[in-house]
Amino acid sequence: MIANHTSMAQLFGHTVSQYDKLRKRNAFLEQYRREPMFADGFEEFDSAREVVTDLIEEYKAAERPDYVSWEGVTRGESASAMMHAGAGAGAGGRPGAGAVVEER
Repeated sequence: MIANHTSMAQLFGHTVSQYDKLRKRNAFLEQYRREPMFADGFEEFDSAREVVTDLIEEYKAAERPDYVSWEGVTRGESASAMMHAGAGAGAGGRPGAGAVVEER
């Protein structure tokens, strides 16, 4: 199923919760330790968690009436900041906004 609506925040929240439980126990990470990318640690995973957390905040903000003027998270170069800059998002930097539907 493909969806892009504010209920996605719950799905992403559940995924982050599951990740946190696995990360706390360092479960299933042995395979990754063998890869050069993860030899020094799992910063890539932690960084991805931050991106998903920012995405959750963005979807939750989309439910608010003042979303158009919402500035997002200011955590350095976060996912929200990148999206507001236009990278990887539709018009206005919002997920799914500005989608073009082509009629034939």
